[in-house]
Amino acid sequence: MKIGIVSDVHGNLEALQSVWQLFDAEKVEAVWCLGDIVGYGANPRECLAEIRDRCSVILKGNHDEAAATLWGLDWFNEWARRAIVWTHHQLSEQERSFLQKLPASVRLFGSHSWEQREQDSFNLAFPVWLVHGSIREPLTEYILNAHIAAENIEVLMSESLPADVPILLFFGHSHVAETYFLPSPRSRKLRHQRFLVTTEFQFQPGGIYLVNVGSVGQPRDGNPYAACGILDTENLTLKVFRIPYDVERAAVKILRAGLPQELALRLFQGW
Repeated sequence: MKIGIVSDVHGNLEALQSVWQLFDAEKVEAVWCLGDIVGYGANPRECLAEIRDRCSVILKGNHDEAAATLWGLDWFNEWARRAIVWTHHQLSEQERSFLQKLPASVRLFGSHSWEQREQDSFNLAFPVWLVHGSIREPLTEYILNAHIAAENIEVLMSESLPADVPILLFFGHSHVAETYFLPSPRSRKLRHQRFLVTTEFQFQPGGIYLVNVGSVGQPRDGNPYAACGILDTENLTLKVFRIPYDVERAAVKILRAGLPQELALRLFQGW
């Protein structure tokens, strides 16, 4: 089964539609969204509608929570705060309620006897965690370095896990396409790989992987192309894609909406 993974769309409709075109071409069968559908960009309602239509699993991010409730505005910088307040007023009451009620994390398991839990609809043969931020703090913590990644892997290893399949945690929030991983539970050295260009990655049985497929709508790794991933559950591969889109159109919309010009300029820079 091919499962598309998106995160941090941030109201960027042009970037999101480029991802849908790719997923259609790749014959993706389901889509997981890891949160921050809105905030920063000029098309929050349109992006939310498309995510609701296309995604089987939808998480909320910190921007979704803030736009829905105006919660925690002091935690955001001025540009983000202005965009959140603007987005809040663009959304309907029903849309705000929908965002607020979304989970910030989901655990998906396969049908093995080692885990007697509710069956998921994806027929996974390995456990998967989906979070916006981290497994420790699903809504707010950034996995920004190996130290934080290692601490989150320790949390995963405290679970009762099988030894013959990969253990996957997909996260967003940082807007950087990358993975931190241990090739096996006995490995002592944490490995790291960035996905600055389209890259295919092979998961190994027994490995523990923290993976960020990057941001659809506001990448922050120096590459302005939209980022997303496709998980192949049969071949145990993940392909992270970097996709060009009409950045200028998305940026002009931000300016016309009266949002901070810095939010438009950064789309060209990938920061």
